[in-house]
Amino acid sequence: MSEIRIENLRKVYDVPNGKEVAVEGSTLTVPDGDFLTLLGPSGCGKSTTLRCIAGLENQTSGNIYYDEDEVSDRLAQERDISMVFQSIALYPHMKCIDNIAYPLKVRGVPKDERYERAREVAATLEVEGLVEKYPAELSGGQRQRIAIARAIVREPRAFLMDEPMTGLDEKLKVRMRKELKRVVEETEQTVIYVTHSQEEAMMLSDWIAVMSDGEIEQYGTPNEVYREPNNRFVASFVGMPEMNMWMGETDGSTVTVDIGEQTVDLTVRDAASDAERKDKSGIEERSSDAVEVGFRPQALSVVAAGDGDFDADLDLVEPMGENSLCYVDSPIGEIRVVEDAVEGLSEGSRVGIELDRHKGYIFDEDTGSTIARTGEAPPESDGVSGRAATDD
Repeated sequence: MSEIRIENLRKVYDVPNGKEVAVEGSTLTVPDGDFLTLLGPSGCGKSTTLRCIAGLENQTSGNIYYDEDEVSDRLAQERDISMVFQSIALYPHMKCIDNIAYPLKVRGVPKDERYERAREVAATLEVEGLVEKYPAELSGGQRQRIAIARAIVREPRAFLMDEPMTGLDEKLKVRMRKELKRVVEETEQTVIYVTHSQEEAMMLSDWIAVMSDGEIEQYGTPNEVYREPNNRFVASFVGMPEMNMWMGETDGSTVTVDIGEQTVDLTVRDAASDAERKDKSGIEERSSDAVEVGFRPQALSVVAAGDGDFDADLDLVEPMGENSLCYVDSPIGEIRVVEDAVEGLSEGSRVGIELDRHKGYIFDEDTGSTIARTGEAPPESDGVSGRAATDD
């Protein structure tokens, strides 16, 4: 196990028309035994960052450390890490027990010892009943667990995982996430995990680095990136369904949002403290009055027309089990609302939309930086315990 640190990591590729920057000056630290997820959309640089950490790509500049040991110029096989990829690369001609034990064979571990260790790891991942089978006889989820067992068996300095659950069905993903989280906690291994799934990131991670266009937009706990997004991109990417964004104007103490012929005035709070904490420009120092206001769908409610902050038309109700996702048409576009129940409401009807006023975010229109929150401060902290945050 190791602490992993990257400093000013940069990766530039030569392309036919010049240069393409895949990673731009990334710096972060993964504490020994912690689980970090690199989260972001396709093409944001998360897999390239992982491959540089693994030694599968040579960084253009910057430094990579395992503990105090700089490994920037070492080959992948010299870094003592294990990787699990999206594509499951098991040897088809070997039984699963041989696949699991193979890394120990390469390291010269005696046969009895390596098979004993392989069976122990298989038991941890609850695949001991599969070890005498060949990979072709297993389901996709079973093969993925064998691949993870093979990564774990050699007790590396860190696990690096690049979207290992892509291609699995949703039910199997849920089970695999639970098993992976349990195994990582039992082994106390350092893990760097790449995914575009915020659900995986929220459930598994101690830390999340949200990436966009080769840069780390925010690095923090799952609670921090969900509750205290640094900017508009993080706020809209982390959280499902996606945050509602509306244009507004501010005088420094109030933000006004025009919704057709209706107007919503929102009190500004936390501008100074947020600006100081995030090292961003405060709301009163801005040259423009224009801002964007964001409310998560969980912070809105559907009420009777005339009873909310503004009225709109209920277009569609999408059942989500215990909750429903309501799509509402308004003069400023589609609005998404998560409701516990929608009995008595019919699609096409006129409804009211009520805002939980202390759960809004205010973003600089030009830079996208978070510059304040809305409403009076809530009576209690809106933090959550544990690794994952699921609603606001």
